[in-house]
Amino acid sequence: MTGRTAGTIRDRPGSDRSDPVLVEVLICGSPDRGDDGAGLAAATILATGLPVEVGLRIVGQLDIEDLLVIPRGAATVIVDAATGIGPGRIVSLPLDDLTGGDDPVRPRSSHALAISEVLGLAELLRGRPLWGRIVAVGAEDFRLGQALSEPVAGAIPALVEGVREAIEQLREVSPSRTAG
Repeated sequence: MTGRTAGTIRDRPGSDRSDPVLVEVLICGSPDRGDDGAGLAAATILATGLPVEVGLRIVGQLDIEDLLVIPRGAATVIVDAATGIGPGRIVSLPLDDLTGGDDPVRPRSSHALAISEVLGLAELLRGRPLWGRIVAVGAEDFRLGQALSEPVAGAIPALVEGVREAIEQLREVSPSRTAG
């Protein structure tokens, strides 16, 4: 472990630190790499109005450590820009679909390892499966110094809505589903 800490965009106002986190939202991306900043743009909007039991962290490049600290019984929503889908198109998939390795959606935050490898290794080290969804926006430009492309900038409201829907879906499932 490197001791790396992720940024927290909101401090769960009105809650005490012992409140359980039922859904942990991990925001991936880099603000200086074009469409890779889509998750960060969505995080700014998402930061207000989330229930106290939903945590929101900026992780940049998704790392195994980010997944190891997901509390027992909590679901995960990973937000990222991806290749393999049309620019501006929103895709929401169960994390289980990414561990199979056959999906054409390729989140961009995991540069050292494929996301299926990051998820698989995290599950192995945790001793229990990760449960949740990835919500990704199709991207067209990841070049250094570029702003969001027009299709991705226009899709930010839909990305935010997709994340909110994923959070609600995960919150509606019985807590025994995540009790691993």
